[in-house]
Amino acid sequence: MNLAKIIKRFRIDRPEKFRLADFDPADTCGLDIEKAEAKEMLADGVARLAALQEKLYAQDRWAVLAVF
Repeated sequence: MNLAKIIKRFRIDRPEKFRLADFDPADTCGLDIEKAEAKEMLADGVARLAALQEKLYAQDRWAVLAVF
């Protein structure tokens, strides 16, 4: 699975053109996975985000804001 390809679909490069109504809330990005695998992917993503946030915190300059 190409995580970068999935993420790119949800990246907002032109916020002035963004409309939430243009996105289907039932979209699964073509993933056909079991709930346990989805939980594992989420846990991996949370761990990765925590590691990246820790690096930014150590620099005492930047932070990460994630809105779900």
